[in-house]
Amino acid sequence: MKNLFSALVLTLVMGTSAYASTLNFNSQKPVNCMTTEEMKNLVGGQYLEMPYMQGVGIAPSTDGQQFIKTTVVVALNLETKTFSIVEVINPNLACIIAGGNQFKFNTQPTEKTNIVWEN
Repeated sequence: MKNLFSALVLTLVMGTSAYASTLNFNSQKPVNCMTTEEMKNLVGGQYLEMPYMQGVGIAPSTDGQQFIKTTVVVALNLETKTFSIVEVINPNLACIIAGGNQFKFNTQPTEKTNIVWEN
């Protein structure tokens, strides 16, 4: 009986692992969105984080079928080690899609830059 139970558990674990490795889906989670001016005041003013990195992003529209071009910004406070990842949807709307603390560089940057918030 013990061997039968062990075999059943092993079968479930192996089946679940195989399923999890092929799982691909769009997740929905609540995000905090506001005007870009309010976002600058929150992230830059209250959190004292500077936008050290940005890039062109792509996000699904609400119907999940179309995609929109966005700007993704990674803002950091190098003293407190906090960070915010902001997605600018359009010139008037931005959302914090992630944030946290204990930020660290995997590789230290080698040159200083002059960083400013821009639209």
